[in-house]
Amino acid sequence: MAEGNTPLVESVVIGPRLGIRLWFKLESCNPTGSYKDRFVAAQVTQFLRDAVTLCVATSSGNTGSSLAAYCARYGIACAIFINEHAPSGKLHQMRGHGARIFRIRDFSTSPEITAEVYRRLRRLSDQRSIPVVVSAFRYCPEAMRAVQGIGQELTAQLSGALNHVFIPVGGGGLFVAVCRGFAASGVAPSIHAVQPEGCATVVSAYQEGREEILPITSVTRVSGLAVPFDIDASLALCELRRSRGVGIAVTDKEVLSAQRMMLREEGIWAEPAGAAALAGCIRAVRDGRVTAGQAVVCLVTGHGFKDPDSLSEAARQNTISLIDHTEIEPQLLEAMV
Repeated sequence: MAEGNTPLVESVVIGPRLGIRLWFKLESCNPTGSYKDRFVAAQVTQFLRDAVTLCVATSSGNTGSSLAAYCARYGIACAIFINEHAPSGKLHQMRGHGARIFRIRDFSTSPEITAEVYRRLRRLSDQRSIPVVVSAFRYCPEAMRAVQGIGQELTAQLSGALNHVFIPVGGGGLFVAVCRGFAASGVAPSIHAVQPEGCATVVSAYQEGREEILPITSVTRVSGLAVPFDIDASLALCELRRSRGVGIAVTDKEVLSAQRMMLREEGIWAEPAGAAALAGCIRAVRDGRVTAGQAVVCLVTGHGFKDPDSLSEAARQNTISLIDHTEIEPQLLEAMV
């Protein structure tokens, strides 16, 4: 459905204020509103070759939204297992396309329950030959290779020097794919992993010098980045060290602040996870890791319509005034001051 080849737009306010050249890679412009369309398009292409008529998936929202759309297009039945905190926008997408949805208590917050869900689905897949779709190299490596196109596109779109790339990290597959895409293109910017403090699997290992990804209890409310144990996190940690990047943990408050900045100062509507890269970039500038004049890309991984509650929170700060027609001129003049 024309996924990929997404726009790269330069910041007009935030970048100049930070003293850097800043671009946003709008993966939110993919057909269902997230970079997961690259992965799902490749996965469903494989299903069509293999005459698959039914699949199951795990998702925090965007994989499920994308899979539901592509399966609807090609007549494949799908059942999607999600966490109980998935935003309503993503749920409406999945349901609107006809997918069967199951919300599992404590999935994506408890590492034990999350691991058990994967074990049960894998057993079901082995017993009944039903493919399980997970946007991770560990489970679907061939389809995940399609996501490497992001790094290759950025290489073509930015013909000049690129110093830094900031990527939100949940399970870790996106980070791995982008790093490998750049490696295949022969371009080597510093690629940084940004995670919420409430689920910093990769970042905590990086900061503590560990090789092992430890399971944690996730407390972040940033949908899509709550993956409490190692799916592709170990691979992401290796790529992080290889790419000369750093791991940056940001608060949920910083993520929501970055989302509001993008809305009001750049006209870009991202879901919170899609604004996490900017939150990490701002932190890196303040810490001196990114210096004046450097060229920086932030990945905007998902569209804001997927999390309408976060938009409502941002909009609440701007009131709507009910006025009489005779008040138009004075009210307008006051608003323009």
